Amino acid sequence: MLKVEIISLISEKDKITTELLKFGKMEVIEPAHPISNNRVEEARKELTTVQDHVNKIKLIMEIAGTVLEPTGKMKVDQAWIDEARKVSEEASMEEFRYKELLEEIGKLKGEIDLYQSQLKEVSPFSSVTTELKTLYSLEILDVALVVLNNEQLKKIKENKQVFIDYSPLDEGKYATLLVSLKGETPLDPILKEIGVRRFETPDGKSPFEVYKVINEKIGELKKILDETRANLIKKIRQNEKEFGELYGKLLTVRDALTLQSKGRVSDHFFQVEGYVPEKLWSKLKSTLNNVALLEAASPKRFGEEEPPTYVQLPKSVSAIESVVEIYGTPSYWEISPLVFLFVTFPLLFGLMFPDVGNALILLIFAIFFHKYGVKKGSNNIKNLSIILGYSSVVAMITGFLARDFFGPLPVGGLKEMGIADVSGPLNSVWPVPVSVTRALSPLLPFGEYSTSTSIEHTIILSILLGAIALFVSSLLGVINAIKKRDREFLVFEKLPLLVLYTVPLVIFGYGITDPADYFGKVGALLSYILQNLLNSFHPDLSTSTSALAYILIIWVELGLIYNWIAKAIILKRHDKQSTGGALAMGFIEGGFEAAILLLSNTISFIRILVFALAHYYLLYAFSYMAYLVVGHPSLLAIGTNPASIVILIIGNLLAIGLEGLVVFIQDMRLHFYEMFSKFYEGRGKKFEPLMASVELI
Repeated sequence: MLKVEIISLISEKDKITTELLKFGKMEVIEPAHPISNNRVEEARKELTTVQDHVNKIKLIMEIAGTVLEPTGKMKVDQAWIDEARKVSEEASMEEFRYKELLEEIGKLKGEIDLYQSQLKEVSPFSSVTTELKTLYSLEILDVALVVLNNEQLKKIKENKQVFIDYSPLDEGKYATLLVSLKGETPLDPILKEIGVRRFETPDGKSPFEVYKVINEKIGELKKILDETRANLIKKIRQNEKEFGELYGKLLTVRDALTLQSKGRVSDHFFQVEGYVPEKLWSKLKSTLNNVALLEAASPKRFGEEEPPTYVQLPKSVSAIESVVEIYGTPSYWEISPLVFLFVTFPLLFGLMFPDVGNALILLIFAIFFHKYGVKKGSNNIKNLSIILGYSSVVAMITGFLARDFFGPLPVGGLKEMGIADVSGPLNSVWPVPVSVTRALSPLLPFGEYSTSTSIEHTIILSILLGAIALFVSSLLGVINAIKKRDREFLVFEKLPLLVLYTVPLVIFGYGITDPADYFGKVGALLSYILQNLLNSFHPDLSTSTSALAYILIIWVELGLIYNWIAKAIILKRHDKQSTGGALAMGFIEGGFEAAILLLSNTISFIRILVFALAHYYLLYAFSYMAYLVVGHPSLLAIGTNPASIVILIIGNLLAIGLEGLVVFIQDMRLHFYEMFSKFYEGRGKKFEPLMASVELI
C-alpha cells in the first residue's frame, strides 16, 4: 500500500475526480499536509443531499424486499457538482413516483404495529372466554385480572383473604387472577395501593374474543400490506433499468463529492490524498501524469495513522473473507489468516462431515440460501452460503473416499454393517475403489475397511493436524511481532508460545523419520514420555527415542518457566503489581494455565475424528433400525418398507441439519480459538476505495 498525494490545477479538479473514480482503487483521506484550509464547500453541501437520496432509494428497495444492482452508463460533460444537482433532481422525480405506495405501506405498518401492541396487552389473558363485564360484576366475589411484577405479587400474597392464581410472562411479569369476597375484602383499594389497574377490554368483552378480533385485523392488514408491497415491487420491476441506472448514478456522484469534499483547494491548485495498492501505482501515475503532480510514499510503522488493509483474493474464494471479518479486519502490519483459511476451513469441514449424499443436500441448500441472500441484498448471507457450498464440495470428496452416501446402506450395504454378505446397489459403480478406502482407514476410521487400530491412528493424525496448525499459528504470531517491531511483545508474548507449541509438532511429526512405521514411532515416543514423566529422577536414555522424550519434557518445563517469568514481567511493568503478586499471577497465567492450554488446544483437534465418527454411527444406527423393522437381510425390503424409509429419512435429516450446523460451528471454533488467538489481532481498517458504480463516458 502506498500513500499518494495528487496536486493539480484547480481547473482540472473534475477531470482528476473522474479519472480516480474510473481507477476505482484509491481510498481518499484528509491530506496530512494540506496546501490550505479551504475545502470544496459546494461538494460538502451537495453530498448531504445526494446521500439522503441514496438512503431513500435503499429504503424503497428494503420496503419492497428486492435488491437491484447499480447498472448503466453515465456521461459527465459538466462539473461534478452540477452533475450531482442534476442526478438529485432525477432522484426526486423517481421518489415521487413511489410516494403514494410508500405512504400507504408506512400507514399499514403503523396500524399493524398498533394492533400488535394491543395484542401483546391482551395476550396474557387470551384464554379467558368469559366476558369481563360479567366477571367483574359478580354479586359475592370480587374478581380482577392484572399483570404484576415480583414485588407486587409478593405483596398481594401477604394478604391471606385474597385467592391468587398466576402464570409467568416475560421480563419478570405475571398474568394474575385475584379473587376475594366482595363485602369483606374489596380488591380496588389493594390494587390502588400497589399501583396497578384491572385489565379491561372494550365494552367488557371477553379477552378471548378481543384477541381473536385483533388477530384477524392484523391478518387482514398484513394481506393488504403484502399486496401493496407486491405493487411496489411490480412498479420497480417495470422500471428496473431506469431504477438501477439512477441508483448507480447516485452512488457514483456520492463518491465523486466525497473525493472533492476531502480535498483541499487554493487559488490555483487542488489537492487530494489517499491510499493506493502498490502494484497499481504505475497505472495511476500513467493515467494522471499529464494533468497532475503525483508523489507516493510507503507507510511508516508507528506513523500517525495506520494504512487500510487490502487483501486481493480471486473472486471465486473472496467470500471466505467474511469469516475473518467476524473476528476483525487484519492490521496492515500483520499476516492475514486468509492465506491459509480458504484451504483449511473447507478441509476440516470435509474431514468432519464425510458423506456424499448429505453434503449434496447441503450444497443444494447453499445454492438456494445464496439466492435468498441475493434477493434480500445481504452480503453476509451470500458469503456464508458460498463458504457452505465450498465446504460441501470438499465433504463430497471425503464422502467419496469414505464410500458413504446417505449412510452405509447404499454403497457398503448390509455387508458393511456386518449383517449379511449383501453389498449396496451403488457398490459396483462407486468411483473410488475399495483399496483406496482401506488405505485411508487411519484417516476415516469406520466401515468394514477399518481395523482395530484405525481409531487410535486417526487420533494421532488428527492431533498431527492440530500440532501443525498450532505451530504455524504461533510462528505467524512471532512474524507479526517482528513486523510490528515490538520487542517486548515478541519476547514476552509470542516467543514463549512458539517454544511451547513446537513440542506437539516434534512429538507427532517424529514418525516422519520412518514413514513406513509412522504410528509405531509416535507411539514409542509417547510411551517414553509417559515413562520418563513417572521416573523424572531416573530417566531412560538408552535409545535416541527415549532421550528425545526426556529432552521434550525438559523443553516443556523450561518453556513454561519462560512463559511464567514473561507474564510476571509484563504484570509488573504494565499492571504495576508487586514482585510477589506478579510472580503469583504470572505462575497462574503463564505456568498453570499455559500448561492446560497446551494440552487442551492440542487434543482439541480430536474433534475432527469425533464428529466424523458421530456422523457415521448416527446413520449406522438409523440404518440398523431400518433393518430391524424389516426383520430380514434384504436391501430391497428395507428400501420399499414405508417405516424403514421414514426411519432413514429422519436419520439423514438429523445428520444434515444438526450435525451439519454443529460441524460448521466447530470448524469456526478451531480457527478462531485454537489458531487465530495465537497470532491474529484483527484491529485493522478495511480498504474502502471510491469508485464509479456505472461506466463513465
